[in-house]
Amino acid sequence: MDFERMKMLIIRWMVATWFALGLAATAETLNPGDAFRLTLRGVGAVEQEKINGEYTVGDDGKVSMPLLDHLVQAAGLSPGGFARAVEKAYKDGGIYASPAIDVVAKKGVVQDGAIVSVGGHVKRAGQVPFRQGMTVIQALDAAGGRDQYAGRNMLLLRGRKQYCIDFKQLAHKGIVLRANDSIQVEMKPAFIDRWKGSDEAVKPLLAN
Repeated sequence: MDFERMKMLIIRWMVATWFALGLAATAETLNPGDAFRLTLRGVGAVEQEKINGEYTVGDDGKVSMPLLDHLVQAAGLSPGGFARAVEKAYKDGGIYASPAIDVVAKKGVVQDGAIVSVGGHVKRAGQVPFRQGMTVIQALDAAGGRDQYAGRNMLLLRGRKQYCIDFKQLAHKGIVLRANDSIQVEMKPAFIDRWKGSDEAVKPLLAN
């Protein structure tokens, strides 16, 4: 094999590797609060009715599936990866011999009855419908935006935890919310409007 041909083969291999890595990096993954549609095939219609339906990833990143006595990890997996994990769980449990499962994430879909509360210095304080993938800035927009007295500090309440986020930081405005989160926009101080939070405290929100 001559040098030029070898060089071309190496270049093609490198391009293919970079492309594959790019696809893996951008693959859609499930996160806590995400809704998805699961369909079971390879079993009878009665068994399908027990399993087929819409599910939501729990706050712990896991999903409770019918007939299984343990939760199945979903957060961090692609819909296809989660489908394979559920298939394995049913096989290992001796429930189905050869299940075939399809999972389709429902990004941007309104979750029935789910809300996000937006209060403080916004134009229309109250509850707004929660959508999968909703960000902080989208929730603020749904509340009519901030009013003239709004400062940069906002409190995000999630369960028993509270985070101080900064409206002036683009990454903070893009934080993905979960159902039942609450945002409180604080009043701008009379003098210097400093952010009262810390990068370390907000880091878990930026990772989701």
